[in-house]
Amino acid sequence: MAYVSNPKIQQAIPIVMLIALFALSPARAQSQDGRPIADAGLSRYAGQDPIVLDGTSSYDPDDSGPLSYSWQQTSGPTVVISDANTATPTVSGFVQTDEIQECEFELIINDGQNESLPDTVELKIVPFFSGVEMHLENDLFDPNKPTIIYFGGGDGINGLPVYAQSPWDFSVWSSKANLLSFPNGYRAELGASELPTYNSLGNAIISYLSAMAPNYHQPIQTIGWSTGGLPAIIVATYLNQTYKDTRYAVNRVTGLDAVGPGASEMISQLLDSAVDNEQCWLDSYVSTSKAFYGDILNVSFSSSSHELPRDWYGNSLTLNTAALYNSGIVGGAYWSVIGPGKNLHLAPKSNTKQYIFNWYGSSTSGYMDFYDESAYPGRLPEPVVLIGPTDGAVVDANGAILTCEGSENAVGYQLLFGSGPHRVMDYMVISNTSEPPIEVITTFPFEKTWWTVMVLDQFGSTIYADPILINAENIAPPVQKIENVTIGKKYGSIQAAINDTNSDNEIVVKEGIYHENIDFQGKNLIVRSVDPNDSAVVAATILAGDGNDNLVTFSNNEDASCVLAGFTITDANNGIYCSGASPRIVNCNIANNVDDGMKLYMGSNPIISNCIIAGNSRSGIAMFFFKSGRTTYYNSPTIVNCTIVDNSEIGISEGKSTVLNSIIYGNGVQITGSFTAVQYSNVQGGFPGEGNSDVDPLLTNMENGDYHLISQAGRWDPISQIWIQDDVTSLCIDAGDPTSPIGLEPSPNGSRINMGAYGGTSEASKSP
Repeated sequence: MAYVSNPKIQQAIPIVMLIALFALSPARAQSQDGRPIADAGLSRYAGQDPIVLDGTSSYDPDDSGPLSYSWQQTSGPTVVISDANTATPTVSGFVQTDEIQECEFELIINDGQNESLPDTVELKIVPFFSGVEMHLENDLFDPNKPTIIYFGGGDGINGLPVYAQSPWDFSVWSSKANLLSFPNGYRAELGASELPTYNSLGNAIISYLSAMAPNYHQPIQTIGWSTGGLPAIIVATYLNQTYKDTRYAVNRVTGLDAVGPGASEMISQLLDSAVDNEQCWLDSYVSTSKAFYGDILNVSFSSSSHELPRDWYGNSLTLNTAALYNSGIVGGAYWSVIGPGKNLHLAPKSNTKQYIFNWYGSSTSGYMDFYDESAYPGRLPEPVVLIGPTDGAVVDANGAILTCEGSENAVGYQLLFGSGPHRVMDYMVISNTSEPPIEVITTFPFEKTWWTVMVLDQFGSTIYADPILINAENIAPPVQKIENVTIGKKYGSIQAAINDTNSDNEIVVKEGIYHENIDFQGKNLIVRSVDPNDSAVVAATILAGDGNDNLVTFSNNEDASCVLAGFTITDANNGIYCSGASPRIVNCNIANNVDDGMKLYMGSNPIISNCIIAGNSRSGIAMFFFKSGRTTYYNSPTIVNCTIVDNSEIGISEGKSTVLNSIIYGNGVQITGSFTAVQYSNVQGGFPGEGNSDVDPLLTNMENGDYHLISQAGRWDPISQIWIQDDVTSLCIDAGDPTSPIGLEPSPNGSRINMGAYGGTSEASKSP
């Protein structure tokens, strides 16, 4: 990196370097030159039982001859490979330890003329899980069915054998799902934490599912009765956080009178453990205690019988009065992974208790109603019934209406398109209306396009129908607006592009409105608009939330090589959320979010440059310190050439911020906390530090989102795309750090950088 004389910005990217970064010519995918294509299959998990690798998806584009296979281990603890010259070798000889061990295997194929490039597959040997015995109620594991894992009660450490507790008739449930239980009970591991852990159960479960269903696409639900609620939550969270694999993530948890110590903290950890943007949620059924929790579905029982929630839940699959939609006042198996409401996702991060119902009756008869309608008025949205072409139908150039029946309690309808039947959260939003869609759709993004309609209620809970396949004759590939320019592959959603790539890739997003939350998943990528240096492009490349959850998440140790650049980030709960991460946020408008513009946790140290953070309902940048033993984790962002204005509460709160060349003005409070270092910045009310000022910055039009500094010599108008001369000049022009490079500021520029988001850029207001 070029030397920067001012130590306050030695970590920040100089503007000229940013432009060079975005101008790099991307590397393209390597041509195969007629070679066969090796495919080593999906990653696997193993305990001690042998695992079969799968190279059967390898192929020869020109069919020049029969394929031969050659597998070899390239890293990790030594294991045994049998039949290494076949498409499906067996790997055995695993030695488990207390840690996850990673092995890598390489496959090369040959068509008799050419040899493929190698393809690799990862196999993880999971930690030791002695004494865990699982029982499958089904005759055979069916990879086309969901999986339910049941935990019986016990004493909080030892789970009793499930058959000793007279649970419901498992046969009814096993006809619709793979049902796993622990016939000989289970045991927690006791460590230094206050709560027990059940890591051995999670390790046993993922190794079992990997063997049974290497390419699993069905939902997984854990259910716990009594103290079985502990492992139901803890195992789900462990699987999600430790392995981060969408195939075996647990996104639905049910507690049956499962109140216990630390419940609120455990529930919060579960809700935060979602993998690849697929939300987690939990429903809780209580009789002996009326402990209700936010962000989940709560159902109370009039009786104080500890067994009633368990027995009622099992019967709710077939109990008429419990299996009806009942205008959205319904719980139990209706919302399970096998019920008609299986695609429900509760509103996340609402910090409220919107859905609390009560069952009046026994385990075999009764009715559901509000617990307290005046305090908790929420009714859940009705499952969606699609109206349109039948599954697999061909749609010609005349198009078709893809719609649905009206869904009770729905306030919005989104028509969604995807390239496969799974991961609906990655689908493209085609229309967003208050009523069922009625537009005739004549072009489609894929030859095989899956479509569905998702509805949302007034609190932000959503539900969608299982997607339907269309074989389209009229294809319009330009709908795919996202490209990984490093490998030359296009996508229908930003998250799909992130999911499908590795660190060091560059993803470019064309102008448009993207209704999706994105998570960088610990990958150090560049994700940018077409031109982050053009304010008109930034204004037209919009990540739009629905008022709930975080819009952009960095929570897996992303570092300064991870870049988000050139977006407008709006209408979310929090625009950007960083936890233990330090990415670069460049040339972004983070505005009009329901909570904070940016929220920083767990020692996050992002570099935020040339950003506008404005009009958020709480703080512009909110920071929260975390104590663990004697260690306190502060957040230490570097904020360079930013405009932080008009936020309702605080501009910059707490933390150990370093602020340079910035404007902090018109917020409820400008800066709080005693550790912030500010230089050459304009802060309303003043702030100690070299070069600081307190003047009206004279921003062009805050109400309409134009934060350029007015100037008699000329300021850039992003709408007319011309320079406009004003009657007065902002004193923030030529007021930045005199040692900062002026970057691309147009002439006349006074040879000194401006304060604010456009300082150092080609849109910097001119000097008089």
